[in-house]
Formats: sequence, C-alpha cells, structure tokens
Amino acid sequence: MKKDTWDFVKRIEEMDDATLKKRIKAGMDYEIENKIRPIPYIGKEVLSVEFSYPELIARCPMTGVIDIYKIKLKFIPDKFTAELKSLKFYFWGYKGLPISHEHIAAKVYQDFKKVIKPQKLAILLMVASRGEFKTTIALGDEKLLQFSRPIPEENFAE
Repeated sequence: MKKDTWDFVKRIEEMDDATLKKRIKAGMDYEIENKIRPIPYIGKEVLSVEFSYPELIARCPMTGVIDIYKIKLKFIPDKFTAELKSLKFYFWGYKGLPISHEHIAAKVYQDFKKVIKPQKLAILLMVASRGEFKTTIALGDEKLLQFSRPIPEENFAE
C-alpha cells in the first residue's frame, strides 16, 4: 500500500479497532524505500556505537497528524556498522507513514537488526510533547540503554 493512499479520521473515536489494527499492520509491513547501508567493521576491538537523530517524522495512524521524534540507537557491531547518510535517508522514509510510537521503535529495531546484525542493540525513541504527555519508548539490550549524550529539550521526554 502506498503511503499517500491512507484515509484518516478527524477524531480518533471515528476509527474502529479492526481498522486501526489493519492500519498498524500495514505500517509495520511497509517497506521503507531508503535502505540502511551496511559498512564492514573490521576492527578487532569491541566497541559501542551511538547514533542520535533529532527529527524523525511520521503520522498518527488514525488522524494523520504529524508526530515528531528524536531517536537514539546504540549497538555493539559484529561485522557491520551503518553508513550515516543511508540511515538518515532511511529515517526520512517514515515521513508521511501512519505508524504509532511503539511500532516505529519496533520497526526501526527490526530493520536495523536485520541489516547490520549487531551483537547487541538498544533504541530510545523520544516523542515530542502532545497534550502535556512526554513519551519515551525504550527497546533492546538493557545495559546499552544507558546513553552517553542526553537530550535535554523540554518538548521531548527526558
């Protein structure tokens, strides 16, 4: 299904659970056109790599309202690391995609793990404040979830 073919509702109460479940599945199954490019890691050292991206944009799966996120990935490479420009373009692929916070985190986790095949991986997704709610989604290796650079913006979960 193409991103621009989704119909949205004005109020979340107007979308029934079956339609929402179908929409969520379509978002999870959607193939992001821009692929993450693996780069060989040939170092012998065990190291952790941490990426932060300040503006991942997607849409509410019900209303189509734009949602803005900050995302952090931390991983221990095995044979590959990610080429940064391809990762940026991959994140751009979410623009316009109707998908919820939890599912973005899960999809990025699955896609990154499939392509880069890290020894360990953790993702932190911070959602821009909406209605005074601050939401953070954490996924992956518990020890890696300790990130080295905090994002101290007040409009995002801390």
